[in-house]
Amino acid sequence: MTAPIATLVSPTSSLIIVVFDAAAATDWVPTKPAANKAQFTGHPAEVMRGLAKGDDETRVDVGSSSGFAFELEGKSGRIEVYRTTDAPLVLVAPPRTWWAEHHAAHTGELDALFAGALGAGAEATEVGEIELTSGKLLAAYMWLKKMGAARELAASLPSGGVATFGDGYGDGDGALIVDLGAGRYRLARQETAAPWDDEQVLVTMFLTPA
Repeated sequence: MTAPIATLVSPTSSLIIVVFDAAAATDWVPTKPAANKAQFTGHPAEVMRGLAKGDDETRVDVGSSSGFAFELEGKSGRIEVYRTTDAPLVLVAPPRTWWAEHHAAHTGELDALFAGALGAGAEATEVGEIELTSGKLLAAYMWLKKMGAARELAASLPSGGVATFGDGYGDGDGALIVDLGAGRYRLARQETAAPWDDEQVLVTMFLTPA
């Protein structure tokens, strides 16, 4: 079974993730409370307005970079990150550890379930394309306070490298930088149902153009 290369963690169960070129990280505008305390501003506000329209994902512009924001699920607060032979990067939720804990009676079936989810590229629904001019992708929990740190980390990332970082809030790292190589990637989404109940493994994968 393929092992994850990283795990993203949010301090809440919500897993709204933004993905865009890491070179644009310093252009991300974090939320700041409005004067009346009833609203918030910045890119998180833009993301929430986009997702409020009812779509599973929304496009977000960060400086000269255009990326996406989406919510995989709201149960575990964790996303596992994989590389596969078919997809340079796959984000998976809930993670395998959550499945093992909540579906202990079906532990023996998890290899097949995850193999199906990670290999679902042909069946996945394409939701858009993302251009990585720098070749370095940033995937981060939307409320991360230190998004801009990704630009400096990306500059020192070796070819094919992976790095995670956080902002000191909660446990674990809320952001991932990975070198995928410069170019255009198709973003696709797939839900793989567990055969024993109505739970699903949700994946968002980055695929190279056909």
